[in-house]
Amino acid sequence: MWTNLVDSDLNIVQCEWIDHELRSSQKTCIIEKKSYYINCIYFKEISAYFRPIIKCLFGYFPWKRNNLPQLNISPDNIQIEIKDGESILTACLRNNISHLHACGGMGRCSTCRIAVSEGIENCTPANKTEQILAKKIDLPPEFRLACQTEVTGDVHFRRLLLDKRDLVIASQLNKGKYGPVGTSRKPAIMFSDIRGFTPFTESVSSYDIMYILNRYFDIMGEVIIRNGGEINNYIGDAILAFFGLEDSGDPIFRCIKAGVEMLEAMDEFKPYLEKSFGKTFDIGVGIHYGDAIVGMVGTGSSQRLTVIGETVNTASRIESANKEAGTRLLISEEAYEQVKDRVEVEDFVRMKLKGTSLRKTLYEISKVIGETTAKQSESIRFSYGHKWHKTLPVEDLEPGEKKKFILGSENILLVNLEDQVYAVNNACPHMHLPLDTGQISDKGTILCPFHDSEFCIKTGEAKRWAETMPDGIPENFAHLIKNIKVCPLKTFPVQIEDGFIWICMNEE
Repeated sequence: MWTNLVDSDLNIVQCEWIDHELRSSQKTCIIEKKSYYINCIYFKEISAYFRPIIKCLFGYFPWKRNNLPQLNISPDNIQIEIKDGESILTACLRNNISHLHACGGMGRCSTCRIAVSEGIENCTPANKTEQILAKKIDLPPEFRLACQTEVTGDVHFRRLLLDKRDLVIASQLNKGKYGPVGTSRKPAIMFSDIRGFTPFTESVSSYDIMYILNRYFDIMGEVIIRNGGEINNYIGDAILAFFGLEDSGDPIFRCIKAGVEMLEAMDEFKPYLEKSFGKTFDIGVGIHYGDAIVGMVGTGSSQRLTVIGETVNTASRIESANKEAGTRLLISEEAYEQVKDRVEVEDFVRMKLKGTSLRKTLYEISKVIGETTAKQSESIRFSYGHKWHKTLPVEDLEPGEKKKFILGSENILLVNLEDQVYAVNNACPHMHLPLDTGQISDKGTILCPFHDSEFCIKTGEAKRWAETMPDGIPENFAHLIKNIKVCPLKTFPVQIEDGFIWICMNEE
């Protein structure tokens, strides 16, 4: 009985204890759930507050990032990822971007080139293949070959060649001889024009007009070239010339010196005009100095170097100001400030140039003082009693290519045969007809396109002599032509020095 009572009491106590534990555990669970819920809300609020900071920190440390570098491409307005060890060209092609690569991505052409606008520091240094090509066509540092360039970070660039027409234009632009295409330079610009030419032509025959004009251009062209200038264009009876594109220095002084000498040459030309036609004309010269863009324009064989910009327009306006000022040679203040201790000023004027609203100070120059400080272009050398003449840059003559070069009275044909340069007379010794249109054979010979003669380029030896005659030649005359004595083709010794082809032409 007692035992049962005890058991019953124990059961009651045990039940009460269990019930207490259950209630306690339920309360604890509820409290823990509430605490977990509160902690979640609190963590979300904290993480939202610190998320930008965390993002910046994770973005700052490269070992925390898993993202690949991004390529931002224009004008496509596309962003793509680039893998480690992958070239820009490969990444573009993998993402179905039609990136031109004429040589198959071997670094032998420049059709895949890009202009990097941001992230140039993330591009790998140019390898030897890219360096050789970049030097050959004189690419600016921000222009890279997509096929040879890998990246270590984000890069923004513009594809330069988008279609086949771009390829044609690019091939023309790459032939420029004054540095990168569309490059910015600071040349001296000369604009000269004839005064009173219209009245002069009124009673002169058309033939005489063209003869006098060409004689005038020949005289003035000689002065410009002698002073290191380059005639860019003849516009009617006007001449546009540049000085300083070749980086030999002192362009403004040379330009002004040429202008002064042109006036002297014109004064010497006037007695001839007066004696031959009973009347004469004069010239005006305008010179300016400033920034301009240099590049090749045109299409096919008509392409030519040109300089564009406000500097050219200002030079033309300064030349026109001679009429109003009653002067012959005016230069801008920008040009004068560069050489003011080396020129004699006759007078100066302040006036508004045609088409502008601002007044400019122009200086009338009568004389230059001293000589140019420009590096003289060495075109002739003497070595061991031999006279050597500088011709073309060796890089301008590709393997298998031939080019004409006029040297005094000699018409020279330069030929690159298996990376060895040879020089021969550009006239078949048979009938003195030009050889430059003739074919170069695999045997190292050149074929005369007129009478099928053949000559060794290395030695000049005649391999064949007048074996065929053009149709229509009378039989008796053809017989005389074939019986002309066999003569070798004249050759000239060649040296490559300082990146140029030099030809030995001793006076006989």
